[in-house]
Amino acid sequence: MTGRVVSVGLLTRYLKELIDRDDILGDIWVEGEASNVHVSQAGHIYFTLLDVESQIKCALFRKPALRKLYLPRIGDRITSHGRVGIYERDGTYQLYVDVIQASGTGIVALERERLRQQLAAEGLFEPSRKRLLPVAPAVIGVVTSKNGSVWHDILTVLRRRYPLTHVILAPSPVQGDHAPEALIAALSALQEDLKVEVIIVARGGGSDEELAAFNDERLLRAVFACRVPVISGIGHETDRTLIDEVADVRAATPTAAAELCTPSLRELQTGVNALRNRLQNAYSGLLAARLGDHISLSTRLAHGTPAKALVVFRARRERSTIRLFQVRWHHTSVLQARLNTHVGLLNAFRPRSVLSRGYSVLSNSISDAPLTSIDRMAAGDRITAQLLDGTLGMRIESVLPHLTVQTPKL
Repeated sequence: MTGRVVSVGLLTRYLKELIDRDDILGDIWVEGEASNVHVSQAGHIYFTLLDVESQIKCALFRKPALRKLYLPRIGDRITSHGRVGIYERDGTYQLYVDVIQASGTGIVALERERLRQQLAAEGLFEPSRKRLLPVAPAVIGVVTSKNGSVWHDILTVLRRRYPLTHVILAPSPVQGDHAPEALIAALSALQEDLKVEVIIVARGGGSDEELAAFNDERLLRAVFACRVPVISGIGHETDRTLIDEVADVRAATPTAAAELCTPSLRELQTGVNALRNRLQNAYSGLLAARLGDHISLSTRLAHGTPAKALVVFRARRERSTIRLFQVRWHHTSVLQARLNTHVGLLNAFRPRSVLSRGYSVLSNSISDAPLTSIDRMAAGDRITAQLLDGTLGMRIESVLPHLTVQTPKL
């Protein structure tokens, strides 16, 4: 006899350690027909996966089972993800399941579902942690490709709805193997600017493969850790990616994301008019109520003892007058404060208000057309600058393009 004699327990532990160290067995998908499905009193689900060649026992414990939309039934053909291990007491190997799906789903979709369930269990999708968007952000960051139409569409919407905001582009590729790292770097670059109040992550529609970067676990965790609220505007309305679950707000399209994070001038004007009407109605209602009190007291005075009724009448009149002024003062203060806020925002758009803050309006000296871009401008051209108190004639010495935040090279 040349072999070493070991106990059953030692052999079982040795085999268990071998299996636990195996990378393939620690992260594996197994397909087969479900059999012997039963639920324990503790809520754990035990079943067997089998095919024409062999079978393996499976265990789906209670906590992950509660998060599953689908649970196996006898005869179902299913695909299960988990790790292979040894149950030491019986000396049998089995699959410890964490994700289960009906067969027919592609491996990419299965992996995405596994990641979704993992992140959901960690609380990354929890609605209670999602933050409210700022009402009127002064600075908005945008992460998208600088060459596509998405950036132009977002900028157009923001300028139309709320021109007071400043927009910073952190350009990044939005598809391909290196897109997740680039998107994370762009997010990080925007967060370094402490003036940025909200960030839009956007791209146009595409296939599942083209949108794969927005299902990357590294990017999802970076969005979760972002210091400011994040709006996801990925693809078309029917496109869904995991970044939509992690972001503070999900927009159906990139342009919808731009609309969600800014107020509109029309809404501000409507708010001002509504507050003005409420203020006028409050005055009218209070005056009518107090007039009714005076009429009632006068009627009672006519039917009572003149001297006594006069004293009561005067006391009530004084209290009514004091109450009238108190209520009117309170309503006036609240409504006036709201009115001032909206009027202040509207006044900020007046050309003279903009000029008084040190800005100027540039125009072409020949055509008198306003200048909004450096396109078709060259050194030596003459331009006119309109200031608050006059106009300056100038000549261009040089033309320099505007610098944007650049994504670090990978």
